[in-house]
Amino acid sequence: MNVAQLSIDALERFGDYNSTFFEGHWSSTFELMDFSGRLAEVLRDQAIAPGDRVVVMMANCLEVSAAFQALAQLGAVVVPLMPQLLAREVSYIVSNSGARVVITSAELAPRVAEATAHIEGFQQILTVGETGLPGCTDLQPLMDGATPLASLTSRTAGDLALLVYTSGTTGHPKGVMISHGNLIDNTLAAAQRLAWPVGQRSMMALPMSHVYGILVTNLNAVLGGVTALLRKFTVDQALQTIQDFQVERCSLVPTMMVGLIHHPERENYDVSSLRRVTGGSAPLPDEVRRRFETLFDCRVYDGYGQSEATCAVCCYELDEAYVVGSAGRPLAGFDVCVQDDANCCLPVGETGELCFRGPSVMLGYWKDEAASRAAIIDGWLHSGDIGHIDERGYMYITDRKKDMIVKGGENISPRQIEEVLCRMDAVAEVAVVGVPDATYQEDIAAFFVLKGDAQLSREQVLQFAAPELHKFKLPKY
Repeated sequence: MNVAQLSIDALERFGDYNSTFFEGHWSSTFELMDFSGRLAEVLRDQAIAPGDRVVVMMANCLEVSAAFQALAQLGAVVVPLMPQLLAREVSYIVSNSGARVVITSAELAPRVAEATAHIEGFQQILTVGETGLPGCTDLQPLMDGATPLASLTSRTAGDLALLVYTSGTTGHPKGVMISHGNLIDNTLAAAQRLAWPVGQRSMMALPMSHVYGILVTNLNAVLGGVTALLRKFTVDQALQTIQDFQVERCSLVPTMMVGLIHHPERENYDVSSLRRVTGGSAPLPDEVRRRFETLFDCRVYDGYGQSEATCAVCCYELDEAYVVGSAGRPLAGFDVCVQDDANCCLPVGETGELCFRGPSVMLGYWKDEAASRAAIIDGWLHSGDIGHIDERGYMYITDRKKDMIVKGGENISPRQIEEVLCRMDAVAEVAVVGVPDATYQEDIAAFFVLKGDAQLSREQVLQFAAPELHKFKLPKY
């Protein structure tokens, strides 16, 4: 069992076709497979062995997916990093993971070199492009004479494939251990639920270093998709791509949707091809969903997942009716329950912490047994998210457990307040948080991003919110 087999099977199933458009150039499925195979051979020659952790830190490009595929073929472990990370953040993750090699772009190489300069046992930086820096090796000359790796390294379902570092509320990020079995199960379960038509045109705007981007990349291969890949998301480029590439489907995070909604020249682009948008990675306010559907004349569906569950936990079928406030139903293989603070399962409809078990649940946290025991209790992954499940099995996520505002002993959901305030005409985005208070221990503060030159007063906020929120839940600041 090796997650790299998914792409190999897809090539056999759909044949060779132009699958990826990136910066003016088409790549076929065979070309991409050949590219990753040659890279795997080069990496093997660089003494990367099964179980080795290898950091991949680049903006979206063909080399990112090739590196993921090549490392999986070798049985090595991918440690994906966002290209925006600072040197000190990179240094901690490289050191904590025990990675001896980093694959990165020429432009990021100086930062990686700074991050790894004093890490004992670190060996080399492999770059896409020449840098002239000591300790950096350009991959391109090595790739030119390479032949694709002959066979996959055999892995078991429990063998580590991906080590994703996720930031908590305090301290250093924790490494989420995701196995070959986790990745295969989550990809196939999501593919079964979504079942996009073969050849559907999509836009890949998500960072490929995030579990959401990794899942969508795998789904595009498994379902025979055709993808326009963006190096990074900008509103202008996204709108241009939707128009020029005739994008039918894409996955976005809510902040991207907000940017597209409020772009001043949005109406100058032809976005009539867009049929379906899936949200994830952050709460999707229903006002944002409805605005996007109206302005872009497409269907918008929320979804839910987390790194500790590989990625997707629940979503909607292709043509399923949207249930307002719900992120859909759990994927096949997931058992889901809602638990109270004593770790007891609650009846249908009651609110508590959402907990999951199944073959997509992580192996645990890297080198952190205490955190692993706290997250997985009696086989149940405790998500840290508050919500409920209705009688039809639809999941509703109302807040993060640690985000709850405790005012005078009462739990208050920031998201409930945000859902009301984001409906104000002047508001582009809003965030509600708890702040220290001498009387109530915590009180409520609301932060706004306004549309264009719009203005908003405290009195207008309170006047708008008063009919829909108990006065105890009205923001003080």
